[in-house]
Amino acid sequence: MRKQILMSLLTLGMLFQYLIAVPGAYGTDEGGGKYPYGGSREGEYGEKKEVLTPGDAEKKLRQYFSKRNVTIGEIREKELYFEAEVRDKDNKVIDKVIVDKRTGRIRSIY
Repeated sequence: MRKQILMSLLTLGMLFQYLIAVPGAYGTDEGGGKYPYGGSREGEYGEKKEVLTPGDAEKKLRQYFSKRNVTIGEIREKELYFEAEVRDKDNKVIDKVIVDKRTGRIRSIY
């Protein structure tokens, strides 16, 4: 009986730690909203949607950042990804992101 109680407490403790750690995976915008880098707005998490051209990458980034007052800088093509700067209304670089060509996943590299 004692062993079951200890195991239950240990499991609850691990679950509690996980629930606290998950919010750290999200950034916040000026309005306090949360957005996960690497998430997808078009479908399920983990979907793979190729991004083949700089134009496709720009479209994806504009869609992803559509609710924020930012602009997308020049898109630079690399072997496996596209790279772009995200700028605020004062033209200050606030982030650098990549868009994976094979999956379409957006990740911050700043």
